[in-house]
Amino acid sequence: MINPSASSALTGAFELFLGRREGLTRFDFSVDGFWSSFGAVLYMLPFFAISVAVEHRLRPEDVTIAGPTDAIFLVSRGLDLVLDWIAMPILLAIFAKRLGIARSYASYIVVRNWASVIMAAPQAAIALLAGLGVVPIEFAAVVSLAIVGVMLRYHYQIVGATLGKSVGFRVGLVAADLALSLILSGIFSRLFGA
Repeated sequence: MINPSASSALTGAFELFLGRREGLTRFDFSVDGFWSSFGAVLYMLPFFAISVAVEHRLRPEDVTIAGPTDAIFLVSRGLDLVLDWIAMPILLAIFAKRLGIARSYASYIVVRNWASVIMAAPQAAIALLAGLGVVPIEFAAVVSLAIVGVMLRYHYQIVGATLGKSVGFRVGLVAADLALSLILSGIFSRLFGA
């Protein structure tokens, strides 16, 4: 069962997705709320598990034979998730003052963390449909790309709602976050051969 503060934060994240700024009132922006927001990863785990299971199942046969064992594949994806979850918050904490976001940094991280659950759900849904053979993989890839576009826009909205700043800053932060995720994923894929 979802605890009340998590339920409130997830509701707020969904309201922000719908473009309702009043969703910000549902988040706990206290120090405890900041640290608790990192627990949102637990609510994201089912979606992550679905995506990883489908990715593993749909790997080409030559990769399955010559690639990493199942355990190494899972460890690789798990480490990627953990590092991706904390890397941007750490980098932003280091540079928050220089970027002029020291006062609103915590609010952004709280919303970003909870919104990550909302962002993970549609990707897991389309992956599950592809994994079950309900939709062709090619169709799922196109839909997945469209979902990424929608989620980048959502992230842009979050940056605007929490940090304000210029359009250029918002676009830059969203792009930096995406680039960091892709770089980390690439590093783990090469390290583990996954």
